[in-house]
Amino acid sequence: MELLQKQNLKKILLDENIQLVAIYVLAFTIPLFIKQPQLLIGSIINLLLILSVSKYGFKKIIPVLFLPSIASLLNGIIFGIFTPYLLYLIPFIVLANLIFVLSYKYIHIKYLNVGIAALLKACFLFSAVYILFKTIHLPEMFLTAMGLIQLYTAIIGGGLATLLIGREKQS
Repeated sequence: MELLQKQNLKKILLDENIQLVAIYVLAFTIPLFIKQPQLLIGSIINLLLILSVSKYGFKKIIPVLFLPSIASLLNGIIFGIFTPYLLYLIPFIVLANLIFVLSYKYIHIKYLNVGIAALLKACFLFSAVYILFKTIHLPEMFLTAMGLIQLYTAIIGGGLATLLIGREKQS
């Protein structure tokens, strides 16, 4: 009886739909439960982005592209009094995440794909924020938050994900 229960539990945990729901829940709850620093939150989210796109493909991970930003907006802590400005940035963050995962997936140069994908993500996001800074006077603090910090978190998260993926393939 106990063996049957363990087999059923294993079957449930290995179910792709259950795993995807778990990823969606993590993508949404990480920014809610980990309040600071942005470097840690962003690194975990970028790790989740790369792991999920590598395992499930692009179409199935679309919610992971935007759920963390919505959670950060609802949380209201990561950018303090400037958090409402995040509403303007969410479409650009989603596009930056899209650039990141697609670049990672389709650039087939081991380890260099993380650096290139991270650089493309950070450059796109910084450019968008810079334009918003100049046109609608988005607070200057977003230039740092959506520039170098995005580059660092993408490199850290993407690098860790690449190492984990490599270990999994060796097993």
